[in-house]
Order: sequence, then C-alpha cells, then structure tokens
Amino acid sequence: MTDQTVSPFADIRQLASSPPQPGPTPALEQGGRLAEIAAWLTAWTGKTPPAVNRPVVALYAGARQGVGPRGWARERLEAIAAGGATVSRLAGVQGAGLEAFDLAIDRPSPDMVSKASMSEKEAAATMAFGMEALAKQPDLLIPGVIAAEPARTAAAVCLALFGGEASDWSSDPEPVAAAVARAREEGMGDDPLEILRQLGGRETAAVAGAILAARVQKTPVLLDGYAACAAAAIVQAVEPTAIDHCLAAHVSPARGHAKLLEKLGKQPLLSLGAEDEEGVGGVSALALVKLACEAR
Repeated sequence: MTDQTVSPFADIRQLASSPPQPGPTPALEQGGRLAEIAAWLTAWTGKTPPAVNRPVVALYAGARQGVGPRGWARERLEAIAAGGATVSRLAGVQGAGLEAFDLAIDRPSPDMVSKASMSEKEAAATMAFGMEALAKQPDLLIPGVIAAEPARTAAAVCLALFGGEASDWSSDPEPVAAAVARAREEGMGDDPLEILRQLGGRETAAVAGAILAARVQKTPVLLDGYAACAAAAIVQAVEPTAIDHCLAAHVSPARGHAKLLEKLGKQPLLSLGAEDEEGVGGVSALALVKLACEAR
C-alpha cells in the first residue's frame, strides 16, 4: 500500500521551488558599494530612483530548555516593547517599524543536544508564522532573533549544512558537536528542512519563513547577525536562488559568522564588532542603504 502522507514541509518546498526573478539591474557607472546597493534595491523593488519608505524590523523571540537565564527572552521582549532596547531607539531614528513576535517562549523548545528542536508540523507552522512579517507590506525587511546564546544554534545548523569541525563554527564547540551527532544518529541526513527541525530554534524557523516570504514578494532583506544568516543558509540550501534578495547587514565577531557569509556569497555592509542579534546590526546597515538611495 502506498503511503499517501504529505510532509508538512511540502508547501514550503513548493513555495521555494520557483521564486520570482528580480527586475533588470541598472548599469553601474560609479559609486562603488553605494551604487551596488542602489542597483540591488532597484532590481528588487522596481523603484527608480530607489527608495526605502516602509522598512520593518521583525524580531522573533525563542527559548530553549536549559539555555540562558530563566525568563531572559521575556525580559528582552518587554524591554523592546517599552522602547528601552538599543534596537528600539535605532529603529525610531531610522523611521523603521519594529515588530517583536513571541514564539511560545513560556514553553521552551528542547535542548538540541538531547532532542530534536521541533516536529515537522511545528517547524513548518513556525516558518508560516514568520511570514506574517510581510503582512504590512514593508519595502525592506530586517529579520532577527531574540534568544539566549543564538550563536550555538547557528553553529549547529552550519556544522550540519557545511561540515568541518564544530570549532570552525563555535567558540563553545562541545554542545554543538554533541547536538549534530545526536541528530545524525536519528537519521537527520542532508535535507535542510530536517536540519532546521532537528537543530534550529523556533526563531530560526520563523526567520527562514520571513526570508522565503520576502523572496516570493520580491522584498529586499537585510540579514541581521549570525542567527539570521544561519536561517538564510537553510533557505539557500532548499533553493540556491532563494536568498538572492538578501544582503548581509554586518559581520559579527561570533566565530563562524564570517565563514558562513563566505559560504553564502555575501559581503557584509558593516563590521561593528558587536554580537548583538536583536536587529542592531540590521538597523545600522539600513542607514547605509538609505544613503545609497541618495548617492545614486
């Protein structure tokens, strides 16, 4: 008897399979990187001259059992909502909308060392939830995460996707190596969505969903930090052209981030020397993107 069960990831794969193409890229006369940014915006938005009028920072809050202080993600969410976080102030200065999404942080996902992070159904549903950031039709999206020790999750995803040693991707390699070994023993294989399910946090899945939805809507994306770039790596592994609409906002000092950007073929716009994953790098790069619109 043939198994007629449809994977919860089927719709995600279908969405990624034939993404729309950008418009023509304007010829670059001069201006270096600023001109490249302006041309990128024009190609994806169709605006000539390029402009950013409705940027949105979308932050996804996730929690894991045994990782970080208890209640940490809740405290960060409240600080951002109250306007007391750095990203809140920077978004205000840049005229960017700021949305923070609670991914059931009071019900933490399992520690990836001991158990898969999500079921297929939960991972697919969380990706779909992440797509809600496009509901307000931003003309530029900056997805990021609110999570304790997000570099650990990012490193595990990268180790599973690209191989190498855990120490290539993380300054705390033991739990990263243990998580990937556990997942491989459970038959994880090379399927990027299975890697996401096994090792990614809910925040990873939500950012991946937001990136994919932005690709379908031809909305430019600035990737914020190691965690967001790891989510982008999942999307690229599903469909190699699915992150063509993304630029890397910055490179952080987190071990593995620069290596990941090389794998993705993304040159960072900034190097701030900060590991903050809460949209700070993305909003800082937004200022450069706006300058590029004026320097055309």
